[in-house]
Amino acid sequence: MSTVNEREINPIQEILNLVQHSSNLVSLGFTESFRSNTAVEKQLIYDSEWCRVNFVWGGWDPLAGNTISVYYGRLHAPNEGLTMLFEGQQCYAWHSINEALYFLDGYSPEEAVQKAGSHHLTDKYFEKKINDKFYRRQPKWLMTMHMEIWDHYGRRFFELFDLRRPDLWEQYRKFLKGFYDIEGRIPFIKPPLDKVC
Repeated sequence: MSTVNEREINPIQEILNLVQHSSNLVSLGFTESFRSNTAVEKQLIYDSEWCRVNFVWGGWDPLAGNTISVYYGRLHAPNEGLTMLFEGQQCYAWHSINEALYFLDGYSPEEAVQKAGSHHLTDKYFEKKINDKFYRRQPKWLMTMHMEIWDHYGRRFFELFDLRRPDLWEQYRKFLKGFYDIEGRIPFIKPPLDKVC
């Protein structure tokens, strides 16, 4: 039985340990570019030639223990905040993986909507056997899932966010527009989720 109080863990040190000891992010060419350890936000951002990866501390949850989120951004993504002003419009600069995986797999927006969040790489991480293995270790669980995604797609995953690939980004933007045209938009979410940059 562990004597460590999971509420007293240093969030930045925990994320650093996760990146250094449970991922291959550094060997992929990512280096730490930003660190925030304020009362409001605790996060570490890593940059590479392709994109940025943002590890955001979610805090302590009584059921899951300590939690993090992982977002991906193009190199112009701001250090703080999920959105930015780009070409005169507010847009999302930090992105989760769900729709990106469908796009990289070549699904049409219609096929992606029908998947309803299910994906062959990530589904197993929500099964009881895996959940039990990572009980109260959500950061390690999430990093393991992202590592599998990186291994599966290789550089192709990171290149989706590469500013040097405006053609690919434009295809992804159109894919997201088609996805949300079918799935629908929630009127009070501003900007709409398909407004990405």
